[in-house]
Amino acid sequence: MNSSSSGSAVSKPKRRARLTSTSMQMLVPLHQALDQTYPKIWRTIAECIFIALDEPDTQRRVQQTLQITDVLRAELGGLQPYLPKGNDYDNAVQYRDLYTQFNGRNLPDLAAASGVCLRVLYKHFAVLKREDFERRQAGFGF
Repeated sequence: MNSSSSGSAVSKPKRRARLTSTSMQMLVPLHQALDQTYPKIWRTIAECIFIALDEPDTQRRVQQTLQITDVLRAELGGLQPYLPKGNDYDNAVQYRDLYTQFNGRNLPDLAAASGVCLRVLYKHFAVLKREDFERRQAGFGF
């Protein structure tokens, strides 16, 4: 049962549009700034960064995109890093959000609303409850 919210909780980042759902028109200023010989994978990474930035000034947005992409290219170029999608993180955020809504009696409602079965919610809520207890009792040595 979680009746208090943590003051140190980090707010969930806003989901951005995906590259596949972005119009090519939006990317024109970036494509104009990129050389035709710019590597395809780095062009795709630059497009993702361009979409994610909130900068309203297009020229500044292009400049920031190129700067970030160049730093990544310098640091990661030549490597073959595996980039996980982050599903575990997304699931953890979802369970934490559901746990904050949990009042001890609404588990079936939360399960129905989220599409997660009761057994899975019980399992995750037990872990979150233990973490919450340990965080609150940190100085007592329990």
